[in-house]
Amino acid sequence: MPRLTRDATTWLLYAQIAAYGYFVFGFGPLVPLLRDEQHTSRFVASLHGTAFSLAMLLCAPLFPRLVARFGRSRTLWGAMGGVAVGSLLLALAHGTVQTLGATLLTAFFGCVALTAIWPSLSDHHGAAGPAAISEANAAMSGIGLLAPLIVGASVSADLGWRPGIAVTAVLVLAVVLLGRLLRHRLPSGHQVADATTSQGRSAGGPAGRTPAPAVTGRGDPRLFLAALGVIVAVAGVEVCLTQWQSDYLREHAGVSAAGATAAGAALVVGIFVGRLLGARFTLRFPAGAVLLGSLAFSAVGFALFWASTAPAVAVGGLVVCGLGMALQFPMAIVLVLDTATNGPDAASSRMGYASGTAFGAAPMLLAALSDRISPGAGFLLVPLLLAGAAVLTVLILRAGVPAAAPAPTTTPELQP
Repeated sequence: MPRLTRDATTWLLYAQIAAYGYFVFGFGPLVPLLRDEQHTSRFVASLHGTAFSLAMLLCAPLFPRLVARFGRSRTLWGAMGGVAVGSLLLALAHGTVQTLGATLLTAFFGCVALTAIWPSLSDHHGAAGPAAISEANAAMSGIGLLAPLIVGASVSADLGWRPGIAVTAVLVLAVVLLGRLLRHRLPSGHQVADATTSQGRSAGGPAGRTPAPAVTGRGDPRLFLAALGVIVAVAGVEVCLTQWQSDYLREHAGVSAAGATAAGAALVVGIFVGRLLGARFTLRFPAGAVLLGSLAFSAVGFALFWASTAPAVAVGGLVVCGLGMALQFPMAIVLVLDTATNGPDAASSRMGYASGTAFGAAPMLLAALSDRISPGAGFLLVPLLLAGAAVLTVLILRAGVPAAAPAPTTTPELQP
């Protein structure tokens, strides 16, 4: 069984994803608040999710060029700086055009950062990469526990949502200072010709780790497309729930605006606990099996959330749903990297297209159905996406794809 060894590089990557995670989980509950503030429909408010989508679609073709030009480490640190600037611009924005522009900017740099972090963790930890990716997502959702609470507290104190979202820049600054203090090395993304030799080791990697063989691909692009389809489905579930669960609690369960915003922490609690504990499962069971189990768990939690008019039961359903969602995106990432035909950086950039499609289409479709029919009808999109992800995962597993093919190791690059 592979062993996950966490060193300074690991913790630094976790800190970077956590800083952006605060923005992601803090932004989700903002959409209904922006709808109230700007007096728009759900569909117009959902355009902020479309801004995330556009950012991902822009990131996908640009990321490989950025890595080729600057290396993965410098690209990552530059992206973190962009996240800080974008979050401050959003805190200062007022009109719909301004908030959409600031959202697009922050999401673009955040997407670049995430696209660099996933293969970096896989490179650095080899066969234990799935566990590291799961823990990184746990770090992201862990800091995300604070985001809806802080934003909700800010709204309750009549300060509005802006001070809460501006905390993102403070967190990024703290991570930059941590990076300067550690002066540690991150995988650069420049691949080595022979990953099986001692030169194929990552100089910043955990001591004693056996280097992972390079991904050569499985020669069937249909499997890779199916894995990207899983990304679309699970990302769609996550964005629909993070952006619109507070609106549904207000409409269906009669929760106040501030209370519904703070209740977004319930979903993140489930995600955090699931990702923290789920890393153990990823070391013992195939990624596909873990993914199928998590999809079933989410379906149960969503049923409780969707059907109940009692706030306590609905919020409890969100916790259960979050426990299931916890490992869906990390294990979908593993499937994408495992079925990749052109290496981890190219595969990671393709995930931008898949995630961008989900972030753009899913919340807009849910909002349109909610405006035209009812919020309950709109949220039926979630179980459809869960079912679609399950079907695609089964097809991939039947094709004989194993749990995870480790990404190629890389040479190191000094941090700025």
